[in-house]
Amino acid sequence: MVPASGSIGDSDGSYDDKATLVSEEELGDGAGETSSLLTDNNANCGTADKKDYGAFNEKDTVIPEEFDGNEYQYHAAEIEAALANGQIAWSEEEERTVLRKTDLRVMILACVMFFSLDLDRSNIQQVVSSDFLLDTSMSTNDYNIGQSLFLIFFLSLEVPSQLMNKRFGPDRWLPTIMVGWGIVSTIQVLITARPFFFFTRAALGFCQGGFVSGLAFYVSSFYKSDELSVRLSWIWATQSGTNVISALLASAILLMRDVGTLKNWQWLLLLEGLLTTAIGIATFFLIPSLKTPGIANIFTPREAAILRARVEHDDPSKKNQSNKDVGKRQTPKQIAGSVFGALTDKYLVPIFILGYIGFIPSVTMRYYFPINMRFLMFDTTTINLLIIPYAALNIFWTTTFSKLSDHYRTKWLFAVLSAIWVFPNLIFLQFLPYSANRWWRFASYTWVLGYPYYQPILVSWVSANSNDPDRRALAQSIYNIAVQLGNLTAANVYMENDAPYYHRGNYVLLALNLASIVLAISIRTYYMRENNRRGMIWSTLTELEQMEYRNGGGKEKGNNRLDFRFKI
Repeated sequence: MVPASGSIGDSDGSYDDKATLVSEEELGDGAGETSSLLTDNNANCGTADKKDYGAFNEKDTVIPEEFDGNEYQYHAAEIEAALANGQIAWSEEEERTVLRKTDLRVMILACVMFFSLDLDRSNIQQVVSSDFLLDTSMSTNDYNIGQSLFLIFFLSLEVPSQLMNKRFGPDRWLPTIMVGWGIVSTIQVLITARPFFFFTRAALGFCQGGFVSGLAFYVSSFYKSDELSVRLSWIWATQSGTNVISALLASAILLMRDVGTLKNWQWLLLLEGLLTTAIGIATFFLIPSLKTPGIANIFTPREAAILRARVEHDDPSKKNQSNKDVGKRQTPKQIAGSVFGALTDKYLVPIFILGYIGFIPSVTMRYYFPINMRFLMFDTTTINLLIIPYAALNIFWTTTFSKLSDHYRTKWLFAVLSAIWVFPNLIFLQFLPYSANRWWRFASYTWVLGYPYYQPILVSWVSANSNDPDRRALAQSIYNIAVQLGNLTAANVYMENDAPYYHRGNYVLLALNLASIVLAISIRTYYMRENNRRGMIWSTLTELEQMEYRNGGGKEKGNNRLDFRFKI
């Protein structure tokens, strides 16, 4: 006999002694596959001990049709009942299997999807190194206007795209916009003058806006908060890898001069556009989702139940994050209210600000790396090769710091350490003598650009401290807007009248770097004090009042709830 699904356990792990008991025959054919791995846990198993196992509340979950209401529901109820009674719900080996399958099917595809994004938005940099401007009768100012149009549309579509992502589900929306930007990238081969160039840059920004935050939101549905940073670091490490791959591809494709009727830059745009379009189409069929039949081809019914239970127990606000909002229409006033609420969330705004200022030093130096290397008399081929050392360092240290952040379950410390990494290198560069060997200046740039990029840590921080799926989706979009605005600021730190050593600009970077260190430490203090305040109020409530609050009492929502504690 096992407890019937839908009648067992609340989000706080309490057990309903009135739960109906049903026989295995009533549960269907899958009922006979009860796991023998369930064993009694220690008698004093408390909330802290449960965090590694998960809890599953069937009445809050829409069961995917492909499980036919039998095996999946049975295992979901089995897991929930075990946890409600302080028992181990699954073995470590089962959890490792689920995590391994998720990494192979979710993360590898997510990295390929991000590769598609970065390839199409950055190949214009290789294009302008050819005769593109001359062939299209455009100036550098025209190119800058095109890039500005891209950024304007990219930023303006962040929030609308995320709303569509929630409405139709990432498994449909993300592949749709991928195919869109692949087509736009491909038709850039038809550029002959300014008007069509401006149109394609705006259209590319229109299609790509919101993808980064949408992808982060999608990935967060599959992982616990202390597993997310390192997974997101794989995505951003892909960006560094794409920089190297795109440079190598461009070096080869741009040699195709006078091949057929197309110019070399047209071949580059055509071939890479067709590649990313193909990736977008394939994503429709390959992207795993908790709400589509494809998930049953990856996980057994029990593994699917474990996958959802472990994530939802770690963060109960993710219970319905994978659900589409089709049929759940919001008025413009409601949408505006949701956006404004996320934009002014006093607990997330400090992270938005940190995302804005934190990366300006490294982004500024990345923008000007080719210019500065050219000033140091390196040739074009050598400059392209000099990108590889800092890209390799960045991949290694970004993934390492993100993994350590997950392991020690702390965000602020590794944000501070990442910022500290940059500071001495900026000092060294600022006071390096003019007569110094050019390789010393290159080394300084390489160590700054090879630093542990802590954006994956901040994105997971926003996700963990949202405590609401709608707020999480919008907050990640707003955070990404802040980062992009920081990138725009970074493009204006080094000025022509400060060239070639940019001493004035370096002082600005040093000030921003120090500010980011102070801000990260301040966020830690802010969260600790708020957690302590809530803990004191919580301790004044009786057990009955605490239970009533957990079961829906209290007017507070999301990260304002008394029983929610901020990740630090």
